Amino acid sequence: METRYAYVARSLTEAIATGRYPVGSVLPNEIELAAQFGVSRSTVRAAMQELQASGLVSRKKSAGTRVEASSPSLGGHGFIQTLGTIEAVQQFGIETVRDIQEVAEEVADDELAAWLGCRAGRRWLRISSVRLVPGDKTRLPICWTDIYIDAAYAGEVRARMKNHAGIFGTLLEAITGRQIAEIRQDIRAIGVPPRIASKLRAEAGSHALEIRRQYVLSPNSLAEISISVHPADRYGYSMRLTRQGSTASNQSGGRPRARSARSK
Repeated sequence: METRYAYVARSLTEAIATGRYPVGSVLPNEIELAAQFGVSRSTVRAAMQELQASGLVSRKKSAGTRVEASSPSLGGHGFIQTLGTIEAVQQFGIETVRDIQEVAEEVADDELAAWLGCRAGRRWLRISSVRLVPGDKTRLPICWTDIYIDAAYAGEVRARMKNHAGIFGTLLEAITGRQIAEIRQDIRAIGVPPRIASKLRAEAGSHALEIRRQYVLSPNSLAEISISVHPADRYGYSMRLTRQGSTASNQSGGRPRARSARSK
């Protein structure tokens, strides 16, 4: 027999899949859903936990329950997060856990400069880490990320990063007093580099997506570059396109799987 919370979770999953609640929309609150389904708020809360665990929604006290994907993550191992705005990228940093693997200073040679999209000879602080889903050690890592911080901010970032849970971009904002004005993002298909395969619990050379993001502080200062490797079974990317002048806004989103840094 189907439990009440399972029924609510299934009904809402179907409503999301059919577009009744499209990606980016906000679900009714717990009181409204409890009245709609004739159940208690605790039952609704349990159903919301199911939807959140499957990556369909995200929940924040101030913003309610937001639809993040139209279908559950693959195999229950992915992490779904819309990444269409700077704020969404920041939220991804808050909702996942960073497990730092290595910190080192680097000078960009020609190869690294081409990989990062910067000039050769530029100095960086590299912070390599694995991103994890909090509170669930059975789930596969979301991705491997190499963060490159402009050397000018290296000292303060080193001193403060252990107590900083979000993305490093927000830490740079706090350090400099300037906002991230732009994030430039490039995605390409790669094979999981052997150097990080064991950390990702993935097969070396298996399909993955590499995402490079360049963080630009206002007015126009490239302060951070991140390279993330998402294994193919843990990441998907979707986008909705509209004509210019349409009242609908463009929506894009990502489902992290896992990916790593440059193979050395």
